[in-house]
Amino acid sequence: MIINRLTMHNFGVYAGTNIFEFSHKKPIVLIGGMNGRGKTTFLEAILLSLYGSNSNAFKESQYKSYSQYLRSYVNKDNWSQSSFIELEFSLNDSFNDTYLVRREWNALSKITKESISVKKNGIYSEFLTKNWAMFVENIIPSALSSFYFFDGEKIAELAVSKTDDQVKESIRSMLGITVLDVLKNDLGRSIKRISRKGKEDKAGAKLEKIRGERDHAILNLEKIDKTISSAINKVENVNKDLEELHKKYELQGGAVFEQRQELMQKRARIQTDIAQNSEALAGMAATELPLFLVRDLIGDIKLQAEDEHNDFIMRQALEQMEVYLSDFAMDYPESEEASQTFVNFVRQRTGQEATPRIFEMSDHALFQMNELVESTLQQKLENTRSLFEDKRGLNKQLDEVDSYLTLDINEKELKTIYDQIKTKEDELVKAQVELTKLQQERSSINAVVISKTAEYKVDVENFLQKMEIQDEADRMLKYSNMALRIVDAYTVELQKRKTGTLGVTITECYKKLANKKNMIQKIIVDSETLDLQYLDEKGFEVTKESLSAGEKQLMVIAILWALALCSKKKLPVIIDTPLSRLDSQHRSSIISTYFPNASDQTIILSTDTEIDNNYYEMMKESVGDEFILEYSEETKSTTVKKGYFQEL
Repeated sequence: MIINRLTMHNFGVYAGTNIFEFSHKKPIVLIGGMNGRGKTTFLEAILLSLYGSNSNAFKESQYKSYSQYLRSYVNKDNWSQSSFIELEFSLNDSFNDTYLVRREWNALSKITKESISVKKNGIYSEFLTKNWAMFVENIIPSALSSFYFFDGEKIAELAVSKTDDQVKESIRSMLGITVLDVLKNDLGRSIKRISRKGKEDKAGAKLEKIRGERDHAILNLEKIDKTISSAINKVENVNKDLEELHKKYELQGGAVFEQRQELMQKRARIQTDIAQNSEALAGMAATELPLFLVRDLIGDIKLQAEDEHNDFIMRQALEQMEVYLSDFAMDYPESEEASQTFVNFVRQRTGQEATPRIFEMSDHALFQMNELVESTLQQKLENTRSLFEDKRGLNKQLDEVDSYLTLDINEKELKTIYDQIKTKEDELVKAQVELTKLQQERSSINAVVISKTAEYKVDVENFLQKMEIQDEADRMLKYSNMALRIVDAYTVELQKRKTGTLGVTITECYKKLANKKNMIQKIIVDSETLDLQYLDEKGFEVTKESLSAGEKQLMVIAILWALALCSKKKLPVIIDTPLSRLDSQHRSSIISTYFPNASDQTIILSTDTEIDNNYYEMMKESVGDEFILEYSEETKSTTVKKGYFQEL
C-alpha cells in the first residue's frame, strides 16, 4: 500500500483545506513541525480515514463516544463548523487499484454523525461505501496498524514499562491469536446460551459447575498476579530508595569513615615503602652511580688505556721478532742485513706512533673499565630512574590517603543516614517476605487452576462420549465444546510454528540497529507464554533491566519492525516523534538502517531537534517528499508548505 494524498479540512489545528501530496518514489517522507503544530493530528487523520470508530487512536483516547471524538477535531475557529478528511492510496498488488475514502461531519447539532464515501479508481462504489470496515480489515487489519503507525513517545514509554503485555498483545495480533480469542469467546457465549435453553441433565450441570470453578480459579490467579506485580514494584522502589541512601552515605564520607583505621595502616605502609626507597637511592649513590657525572672523562680514560695496551702488545711482538730474527740469521746469513733493516723500520715506526704511558692498566683493570663504561653506569642510571618513579607513585598515594584522612566528616549526619538505611533495609525485608508469601499463594492457586482445567478436560471427554443424538441444542453444545478444544490446540500449534521465525526476525532487526552487536546474539520467543528471552554469545540470558533506556527502545522498534515483516503486509510506516529519548549513536542507527528499509513508504513526523541538519544530511538520499507545518499565532492554526527545516 502507498499513500498518494491526504486532505484535511478544518481538522484539528489545520484550518481550511490542507493537502499532503506524495509524489516522489523515494521511500522516506519528511514532515517537520514543532510540538503542538499537528504532527500527531496527521497520524490520527490517517487512522481515522481508514478505520473510523475502530481506530486505535479513538480507542486509546479519553472520549467515551465516537461522536465526541469527531466533534473534538472540528476546528472551532471556522464558521462552518464542518470538517472532512480524504485519504487516497494505491494497493501495490497485481491490480494496482487506487482507493479514495472520504469522511465528513459537523458540530452543528448535539449528536455528531459522520458520512463516508469510497471511490475505486475514481468511480464511486456503493458496495465499498457500505462495507468499508469489512474491506479495510481484509487489506489492512486494524490489529496490525500499531506495527506500522506508531508514536515514538509511546514506544519510549513501552520500552521502560515494567510489563510486556502490550508487546505480547502485538505478537498475538500478528500471529492471528486475537481472532482465535474472539472465536473462543463467541463459542463460550454460545455454550452458555445453549446450556440455558437446552435440556438440563446431570452431566451438563456437572460440566458447567467444573467450568465455573475453573474460571473462578483463573480469576483468582489474575488477581494474585496483579497483587504480586504491586509487591514487586514496592520491592523495586524500596531498593531504589536504599540505593539512593547508600550513595548519599558514601558522598557524606561514610566509606572513608568506616575505612579510617585501614587508611591509617595503609599510610604507615606507604611511609615505610618511601623510607625503603630513600635507602635504596642512598645505596645507589654509594656505588658507581656518581661516576655517571664524569662519564665523558671516564670514556677518555678508557680510550687512553686501550691505546696504551695496544702499544704494549706491539712492544712484546717486536721483542719476539728479534728472537726469531737471530734464529733466522743463523740459517740464512745472506738475508740477515735485510731482515735487520725491516725490524729497525718497524721499531722506528712503533716508537713514533706510541701513546704516552699514563695509566698503565692491567688487562683485568681494562676489562673492568670497559664493563663500567658499556653497561654498569647505564644500568645504575635506569635503576635510579625506576626508584625515583616509584617514589613519585608512593608520594602520590600518600597524598591521596592524606586527602581522605583530612576530610571533614559530619558524624552526626552520617549516623542519621545510617539509621535511615537500617530502616529501609527492614522495610525491604518485610516487602520481600510479603512477596514470597504472595508467590507461594500464587503457586497454590495455580495448582488449583491446573487441577480444575485437567478435571474439566476429562469431564468434557466423558460428556462428549455420553452424548447421543439429541435435539439441535444438544448437538450444537457438543460441537461447540469440540470447537473450543480444537481452537485451543490450534492456538498452541500456531504459536509453536510462528514464534521461531519471529524470534529469528527480531534478532536480525535488533542486530541491524544495535551498536553493541555482541551483547545480544539471539532472541527467543516462548511458544506458549510469548515471553521474550535475550541470550548472549555464550547462551546466557541478558535481562531487560541490564539494557539502557536507548537499547530498550531499540528493542521495541526491532520487535515492531519484525512484526511488520512477519505479517507479510506491504504497508506504509508512519512514525510520530521517531527519535524520542534516543542518544546520538542510537539515532544514527535508526536513521541509517531502519528508516530507509522500514517500508516502501516511511512517513516521519519530526521536530527540528530530532531530524536536525546532521541527521537530515545522513538520510537525504532516501528522502522524497518534504513538508513543513507552519503555525500562525494570529489565526491559531497550522498550514502545510513544501520543504523541510533546513531548506527553509
